Amino acid sequence: YLDYDTVLFKDPVPSIQRLAQDHEILVSRDFGSECLNTGVIFAKAHAESSDFFGRILVWLWHHPYEFSQKAFAAFLGTQRVTLGPPGVGTWLEQLADNSTPRWAMLDPMNQFVTSMVYYSQSSSQSQSFEGWTGDISSIIVYHFLDGGGGVDPEKAVRGEYMDLFEVFLSNPNLNLSDIQTPLHEQDAHVEKEVLRSRHSGPPNEVLRCEMLTLPAVGALLPS
Repeated sequence: YLDYDTVLFKDPVPSIQRLAQDHEILVSRDFGSECLNTGVIFAKAHAESSDFFGRILVWLWHHPYEFSQKAFAAFLGTQRVTLGPPGVGTWLEQLADNSTPRWAMLDPMNQFVTSMVYYSQSSSQSQSFEGWTGDISSIIVYHFLDGGGGVDPEKAVRGEYMDLFEVFLSNPNLNLSDIQTPLHEQDAHVEKEVLRSRHSGPPNEVLRCEMLTLPAVGALLPS
């Protein structure tokens, strides 16, 4: 599964096949936080995978106010979800049990990566939980994080909204069917946009995944 604000930089199958040998579920993660990012998910055709997603769907049917990404993480045992409507609900540590399939995180540093939209809300405002590090030629899937059509300008790294669909998908300079020429080599604007989210190295700390709401756009950030 790929979110609609993702773009393939190279064939993901070889990398996923190697990791999937010992796992039924693969999922991406934020660069600098423990939060899972369901923009990229691999699920093996397996009875345990089918049961896992079935339980998530049933739970979300009965808890429609919860964010699907948080529910996914809760069933893997990495995050809490609310059991009641916002403001009045109680919290449950996780929804995982012994039937949770084997799973692993896709590389969030240099292969299955995201753009950098927001700074973290930790004491170090210079750190972002988003972005990537390493060599641009090693990127497999780039998640450009344009799901909301807007940003909170006071908290956004860029300070304003930019339509990245025009850069990565509706770009007349790109031939998305040309698998021999990397996208960043087809258009200098793509290379510039990807490199602006590049960190000089891995994060100094990995932030705990406790979600905070940005009222202006409804975005979710680690604390």
